[in-house]
Amino acid sequence: MNSRRPRINRVLSRPSKAAASSRSRQLDAPRRLGPTLIDFSRLPLAPALRRALADAFWNQERVRSEDSLRGYWHSLKTFARFAQETKAVRDLSDVNSAMLGRYLEWLNHQVGPDGTPWHLTTRGAAYSGVRTLLRWLQRCRPGLLGTIDFPRNVFPLRHTALKRSGLSPQVLRAILKACEQEISGLRTLREQGAQELAAARASRSGKIRTRGEVLLYIEEHHGGVAPPALTLRGKHNRVRTASDAHGGHRAIEPCLYPRIESIFPYYLAIMIHAAGNPQAIAQLDIDCLQPIPLLEDRELLVWSKGRASKLQRRSFRTTDPFEPPALVRELVQWTQRLRPRVAPANRNRLFIAKGHMGIRPLGWSFIKKARQLFIERHNLPPFPLSAIRPGVLTAFYRLSGDLRQAKEIANHAHLSTTVSYVQGPEVQSQNQVRVAALQGAFLGHIEGRVPTSGTEPAADRPVPRGPAVSMFGFDCKDPLAGIAPGTRAGELCTHYLGCFTCPNAVITTDPASLARLVQARDHLRSGSNYIHPARWDAIYAPQLRILEEDILTRFSARELTAAAALRATLPSLPQLR
Repeated sequence: MNSRRPRINRVLSRPSKAAASSRSRQLDAPRRLGPTLIDFSRLPLAPALRRALADAFWNQERVRSEDSLRGYWHSLKTFARFAQETKAVRDLSDVNSAMLGRYLEWLNHQVGPDGTPWHLTTRGAAYSGVRTLLRWLQRCRPGLLGTIDFPRNVFPLRHTALKRSGLSPQVLRAILKACEQEISGLRTLREQGAQELAAARASRSGKIRTRGEVLLYIEEHHGGVAPPALTLRGKHNRVRTASDAHGGHRAIEPCLYPRIESIFPYYLAIMIHAAGNPQAIAQLDIDCLQPIPLLEDRELLVWSKGRASKLQRRSFRTTDPFEPPALVRELVQWTQRLRPRVAPANRNRLFIAKGHMGIRPLGWSFIKKARQLFIERHNLPPFPLSAIRPGVLTAFYRLSGDLRQAKEIANHAHLSTTVSYVQGPEVQSQNQVRVAALQGAFLGHIEGRVPTSGTEPAADRPVPRGPAVSMFGFDCKDPLAGIAPGTRAGELCTHYLGCFTCPNAVITTDPASLARLVQARDHLRSGSNYIHPARWDAIYAPQLRILEEDILTRFSARELTAAAALRATLPSLPQLR
């Protein structure tokens, strides 16, 4: 009881000069960030400034994504070029408000290879990365830098300067069809590989000639993941010879696990179906599916987006083999061999694959290369991934006409954000026609006008009554009579031509039916030259839009060519009224 408690040394120990010097050397030592080599020692900056920026940069690693860090590295290289060209930053003491103003002036004078000035977004990214690191030094390393007044709103409206231009429905349908074609081919390849592997495991011939025997060798000697091709030499030469005979690693490996180029169509298809942002979809987790109570045939695809404060959700059918639920389950099963070999921080990522740099999650540099190869394989027009989301939302809005439904699809918090996505020449023209028709109907009701000739503008004339003809074997005596339940006289019947516009309609792929579709499209196009404009917009224009943008795009060029040959044998269609 009389023993005294030992005294606690409350003086903080300071690192020795040797330890501090070693730490400073480690800060600017070359390190890899994914496929990018970060080497601060190669920046043409003063050593003290270089080490300070390296300290700020690597302390962002815990809170920033790899793509954000690569953006910071790019902005630092731009800043180093400014320092080298202007000689304005010779030491830490030169980093002040005057230097920052000179850097902004230098950015405003930069031009691209074609002589055009850098875009506001490019200049803003180069400035914001350096500003973030300098602010960290001010906050976490006080006394290292002098007083810096960071100007606000240096590049105003830089995020809205780039107009969102979406892809057309035809291009989106072509991209999705190419994805489904590649996914079907990969499924066939994996099924054949599984059958050949089972046959090789049953026979145990001891030879390595067939594809199944190569797969069995990889499974038994390398844990199911093929080593680099250069290591299969010497006593393994027969394995490499057999592998090359069946197309090499690029043809053998997809039977066991995905490669970068083979996982890309899954990524692209999920992004189109979900109308998601490219970066957010690339970072999907394996537990991104959630059940919906009371709806056993549908599941939620759930993902997070960096700029959003809530989870993004969309529901899909579980029975469709090309919708996200089926694709996600297939990817989880396909990547099982790779997950134990990937970094622990990335084992929960959905999109992981093996490439020339090893097993990695799907990164932006791999996505850009895979997109270019995908475009070349399918002879598609060049498209940026950022145009997919606006294109999907615009196509949905044009078909539904409901901006709030498009907002729910996009998971936007504010309706104004959705408007910025769907605005475009086609949508604006369609909206102007709708507004003009409503204004004309309102003015006609107020003034009690009756059109006396066909010379008045379309917006000032009421929609004429009378029978309207369908291109598919039925017509309506008067779609404005208000006979159907839930409709009123003077309003277009909500059930009119429902069998054609219904999303559950079954359209056969035989040449005769397709020829009738092609004939109907041409007949509708010719009818726009003589039908009353208001009647055309109210009755026939929606049919033509669905035909051209949704139905006919589902057929291949070969099927359309075969149908065109039968078009002349069909009876002529009645004149539109």
